[in-house]
Amino acid sequence: MIEKSKKYLIDSNIIIYHLNGEKMAMDFLENYFEESCISRLTVLEVLSFDFSDEDEKYVLKMLNSFEIIDTNEKIILQSLKNREYKKIKLVDNIIASTAQINNLILVTRNEKDFKNIKIDILNIFGK
Repeated sequence: MIEKSKKYLIDSNIIIYHLNGEKMAMDFLENYFEESCISRLTVLEVLSFDFSDEDEKYVLKMLNSFEIIDTNEKIILQSLKNREYKKIKLVDNIIASTAQINNLILVTRNEKDFKNIKIDILNIFGK
């Protein structure tokens, strides 16, 4: 169970933008860190990028500073319900289901990946 103070589920693209020094992502995470969490799959996605050993240690420390939501049975069952949206990738489905089950707003730049899912989305970059 996540803390009640959590409001946002941060998608991996926002983490990557932050790591690349994108001001909008950096400002959002700085201002809303306490209200934000990530999925275990976000950790996997971000760490799949090619980082130097030193950078990977920094990235892992940063990721572990978030509350991390593990995929559980409720999330899996929601993902199965979401299968009717055939054009959604498995990882995106699980991320969306994580937000749905935990009543979180998904913060992502990739709105199109989730367009058919009933989910609240915040694109901090605008449209």
